[in-house]
Amino acid sequence: MLVTGCASTVGAEPLDGPGARRVDGDPFAGLAPCDDQPFVAVFRGFTAEGEQAEQPGSSPSSDIYGVRPDGSVSPVTTDLGSYEFGIADDAATVYASPTSVVGPTAALAPTADRVVAIYPATGRWTVVLEASDVGGVSPAPDGSRLGLTVFTAGGPTGAGASVPAVVDLPAEAAPRSLPPAAATSRAEPVAVATRELAWSPDGRRLAFVTTLPDATQEVRVTDLASGASTAVHRSDATVALLSLDWSPDGTTLLTVEGGAPTGSGGARDRAVEIDVATGRSATVLRGVHGDLVYSAADGSRLTALDNGPEGSAVARTWSRTAGGRFVTTSEAPIGTEVGVVSADRLDIPRCALR
Repeated sequence: MLVTGCASTVGAEPLDGPGARRVDGDPFAGLAPCDDQPFVAVFRGFTAEGEQAEQPGSSPSSDIYGVRPDGSVSPVTTDLGSYEFGIADDAATVYASPTSVVGPTAALAPTADRVVAIYPATGRWTVVLEASDVGGVSPAPDGSRLGLTVFTAGGPTGAGASVPAVVDLPAEAAPRSLPPAAATSRAEPVAVATRELAWSPDGRRLAFVTTLPDATQEVRVTDLASGASTAVHRSDATVALLSLDWSPDGTTLLTVEGGAPTGSGGARDRAVEIDVATGRSATVLRGVHGDLVYSAADGSRLTALDNGPEGSAVARTWSRTAGGRFVTTSEAPIGTEVGVVSADRLDIPRCALR
């Protein structure tokens, strides 16, 4: 059953004029070093070389990059593997799987993907899992499990489906699918695609975005102990849910709702916080670009990566004011020293939040 609630709106304060806030050039200054680990964040970066390596029908090739405490950037991978990934809460391991350049064939033959553990402090890699057509990868907070999206043939439309799954580490058994691999009731349609996996801070729940046959999307939360899956937020077919992150206290989910541009080309994207217990939602930022994540232990900061002018990537941070408004407080180019021309998929480990 879908949990619903009334939506409220919190706007963003202006960056110029009366009441304007100062914007500095250090978006990652609020993050704390994670013991002896080199990075306080990781992201997916695109270079001119990767764009040239793009094949017909595929996305531009990409690599994983790490952000050091001083804001500088270093590559984690260098093989243009188009990775999906997540960093463990202690920042010691990045779990990753390359996205297939070409999707499933017309015969829906599954492909075997490797999920690897990358240790940024040493650069060592190990294979932790091989499974059919792995998409998203997200490690549990304690590192004992991985959340995955896996492709299964013969879905509700006969064309296959991407479903959420969990595997224990070390991976001695195949990933086990979670609802809604099948409908939880006759009144609920079967999902055809799953994206944006996010673990609750206590590791007891896995949230994800699922797309239904009518193109509407839901944010669902599965309790790993009971297997119960609940829809806490739904968008209509004109809105895409672009990212997902848990608040550090585990009470709220943050998503970006992407809408079609206005007639003048303005952005209709907005960031929405969802109360997991009630399903009530509030728009906390408008006109955002990119995947937003919480970047403070009390949920008072948000950070995202966006594409800047003339082939550059930009990091932006917003802070919540006493009145509940988010305002831009930091903005700076990122990755120019390593040739990054655009970026997305920012992931910040919990150990870096303060």
